[in-house]
Amino acid sequence: MKFTIDKTKFLNLLKLPTNIVDNSNINPVLTGILIECKNKKLTVISSNNNLSIHAQCEDADILKEGKILIRGKLLFNIVSKLKESNVSFEVIDNSIIRISTNKFSSDINLLDDVGYPSINFNYDNWTKINIDSSFLKNITNKLINTTNLLLDRSTPLNGILFDSTRLEGFVECVGTDGHHLSYLKTSFIGEKFKIIVSVENLRNITELINKDQEVIFYLQNKQLIIQIQQTLFNCRLIEGDYPSAIKAIEAPQQFQFSINKQELLNAIERGIVLASAEKKPSILCNITNNLIKISCRSIEYGSSYEEIPITNYTGSPINVSFNVKYLMDLIKNIDDSDVLFEFTESNKPFFIKDAKNPNYTSLILPIRII
Repeated sequence: MKFTIDKTKFLNLLKLPTNIVDNSNINPVLTGILIECKNKKLTVISSNNNLSIHAQCEDADILKEGKILIRGKLLFNIVSKLKESNVSFEVIDNSIIRISTNKFSSDINLLDDVGYPSINFNYDNWTKINIDSSFLKNITNKLINTTNLLLDRSTPLNGILFDSTRLEGFVECVGTDGHHLSYLKTSFIGEKFKIIVSVENLRNITELINKDQEVIFYLQNKQLIIQIQQTLFNCRLIEGDYPSAIKAIEAPQQFQFSINKQELLNAIERGIVLASAEKKPSILCNITNNLIKISCRSIEYGSSYEEIPITNYTGSPINVSFNVKYLMDLIKNIDDSDVLFEFTESNKPFFIKDAKNPNYTSLILPIRII
């Protein structure tokens, strides 16, 4: 194999495939990336068993076809430090690749590609689903923080639910860890589908998306391939039942109030200085007809107290406590200058809504006050 390519274009091709490589993988071949020159195209393939990437470009000057397996992060680090723009690659004796410019040369040992897994990137006759790229970006921005990122990647709560089977003309997406939840929907025309995609995979995929790019899902037998321009992602879907939380979004709530988003965030950020010292940092909110009184307390550091005006609350005064991190996650996702809270009882979920984005809703479970 022998080819030359512009350094910047090669690094752009390598970036995402290299990012998902797991150097701690017990299968040594998965620490490498597969590079192939064929039919005037340069192809890079990588996998971590959960996500596989097939990236391709036609910018290389291919002098000799071939295929190699090389340690991905090592290759990326070497090429990124080169000063010249044009880089040459040539396989020597089937076990070494020579990376060279006019002033630099390095011989890198190759990995044996015999055990590299056969990964399917052929989506012929699969169900084709067009997804709006801005919607996919919004999922990453607004839903991922409400999933449980510490859980095993094969657990439903470590994923985002995509469901077009419940509401006609819409695809609904949900992220939850069982304590707080985010919900987003958008209009959709196409075949019905219901899948759970891991947040790790979504993060990697949305890194590649630019505004107005076409994103296509291909589905078959619980397998998913995502196409963004010349890059393909083979995603291992999460199996299992996602919590049936969507219907709770539609339940009517008895009370509501509005509060300035920035004032609330500022008050929480001041209080969290004390609350963060606790194992489970929380804030206590006393809600009356025109004020919310926020209290934060730490056994070690002390306490704080602050009042913020609210509007449109008609219920009796109540006390409610929230996990401070979960509450901040949800408030930061609101686009409007005011945050709308809705609830029925102080021990039931509190819904957080955005007047600027009626298709987005989140909820948080109160902490029981002892």
